[in-house]
Formats: sequence, structure tokens, C-alpha cells
Amino acid sequence: MAYFHNNSSGTNARYIYVNYVDGGGDNHMAQNDGVSSVSDHGTGNFTVNFTSNFSDTGYAFFEGSSSENTNGNRGANGQNIETSNKAVGSCKVFSYYGSTGSGNGNFNNCKTTTMAFIGDLA
Repeated sequence: MAYFHNNSSGTNARYIYVNYVDGGGDNHMAQNDGVSSVSDHGTGNFTVNFTSNFSDTGYAFFEGSSSENTNGNRGANGQNIETSNKAVGSCKVFSYYGSTGSGNGNFNNCKTTTMAFIGDLA
């Protein structure tokens, strides 16, 4: 069930979410609301497509993911977005793991990535 909130400016804010399973060729959306699909562009690179547009690209993005990290020296997995990858109807997300003192981090498929987006509806 979508959560709508009438904010102080009188517009409706919308909370949408998706649990995206990405790994081992089993890419699919698990629990979700307000997301029409997730497009997989390769290792650690995907786009979340919304069922309704936000009014602008100033919406908030929150995430958490499972750690498939087998190297205890590496940092935890995480997701990143850049302003240029945010659109009113979608958001491109990059998933990665951390670096070590002697090696760089890299793109990574997390088993499950939970994402939430909050913003004003168009």
C-alpha cells in the first residue's frame, strides 16, 4: 500500500520501495510498491522504474543491501546514485563493494538490495 503524506506546502509526498534480488542470474523484484520494473544493465548497474513520476529529481533515496563480501578486509557493500542518474520516472543505481589498503573496490551484485524513494508527486 502506497504511503501518501500531505506536506506543509499542500502537495502529496509519496513513499515507494523495492526489494531487488540481483545475483546468480535470479534478478527479480520481491516486495515492492510504486515500482513498475527494475532494468539490469550489468554487474552492479541497474535502473529502478517508478509507476508514477515525482515532481522533480529532488526526491530522497535510502538503501540497504546484503553483504556478499567474502573478503573480510573489504568494506561493506553499498549503493550510489549521482544527480545526473536521477529522473522523475526512474533512478539509475550503482552497487559496489569497498576497497582494501592494497586494492580498489568494484561494482558488485548484492543478493538483495532494499531501496526507498520519498518525494512529491507530479
